[in-house]
Amino acid sequence: MSRIKEHMIGYDLNDWIEPQAHVMVDELVEYQVYCMSLSELTQRVIKQVRDEYYSNPYNEMVVKHNEVFNE
Repeated sequence: MSRIKEHMIGYDLNDWIEPQAHVMVDELVEYQVYCMSLSELTQRVIKQVRDEYYSNPYNEMVVKHNEVFNE
């Protein structure tokens, strides 16, 4: 999230988490992804993409589908 958006909605990272924690989280995420099997990583990505599509309005999904599968 951009700092402008954070300021607009009153969201300040320093209010809820130590600055060092961001580095720790990034390192842990990198480690976890590195340790995952390719099939587990693929399953997680598929779930995330599927959830994104289901969160979109139907009309938007139709447009995206037509862009890909209609010539």
